[in-house]
Amino acid sequence: MDIKSETLENIIVSLNPSYLNLILFSTEHCNFRCTYCYEDFKIGKMKPEIVSGIKNLLHHRYKTLKLLEISWFGGEPLLAKDVIFEISETILSLQEQNPDLNYAANLTTNGYFLTKQVAEELINYGISLYQISLDGDQQLHNTTRVLSNGKGSFDVIMSNLLALKEIEAEFTVRLRIHYQKSTYIELKSLIDILNDNFGGDLRFQFHFKSVEQLGGENDEDIEALSPIEKTEIEAYLKNFVADSRQIDSLNNQDNQYICYASKPNSLAIRANGRIAKCTVALDDERNDIGYIQEDGKLCLFQEKLKPWIKGLENLDLKTLACPWGSLNHNKKIESSK
Repeated sequence: MDIKSETLENIIVSLNPSYLNLILFSTEHCNFRCTYCYEDFKIGKMKPEIVSGIKNLLHHRYKTLKLLEISWFGGEPLLAKDVIFEISETILSLQEQNPDLNYAANLTTNGYFLTKQVAEELINYGISLYQISLDGDQQLHNTTRVLSNGKGSFDVIMSNLLALKEIEAEFTVRLRIHYQKSTYIELKSLIDILNDNFGGDLRFQFHFKSVEQLGGENDEDIEALSPIEKTEIEAYLKNFVADSRQIDSLNNQDNQYICYASKPNSLAIRANGRIAKCTVALDDERNDIGYIQEDGKLCLFQEKLKPWIKGLENLDLKTLACPWGSLNHNKKIESSK
């Protein structure tokens, strides 16, 4: 097994108690109904006692932390941007009290509410990385990434992206371009649009990602792609990017990816206060590993946590890259005995 030095460094960081990554669900409601979505939107906005619990957790930990990374997730997190602002204010205040604390934050959003004004506020709160998904040009995108009322979303997202260009600040927008076997040929028109409007602005990065079967009601309509097919499709799409510097590093096939769910110091806190490791397997009881109390105490079920970090024991790269996949593989083996 050939583990690269940067991967070993990543493993070491994932075991470091002075590093903490929290994935926070400000709300699990969403204004979109993407055709391939796996979420059920049953849990709404993060409750005040959960917000207090997170703030108290940070108050307990900030003096011993060297790096705090916050990832905002949902649902659509900007439906509850007041939660984001409140917790972010606490973090900036704690950072002032501990100058050794490095802070980084990112936000996964559908982009519909990411106006210039909102983006400027978020950047002031230290949130500098945004992931926004696009499924194609207007016609193609509007068949899959639709609003809850059935209308398309492309024009609003593109308008917001163009407005972000006008902000004179450092930030990164990772444009996650979804492809399927049936659609990837049509993505050239979208890439042409992005080249024309954002080409040369290195704050905008292109990341190509296949649509996967993740448990949504329309999974049977998604054709699975082999690793070789994904590599070939992504190589094809990259050729249309005018400035290769804008191809996101996550598309580098040489990377040995370690999933956040494999890291002991990475936890997802859902809007109801339950703690998970994976942001995909939200309905699986194996992914319900504890809860946060209002006083900030984390109550973790150690036996349920262990399988998620097993990759750190055996240094198996597949397990490190996707512990959820390994859990399901092992379950299939057990059920076949």
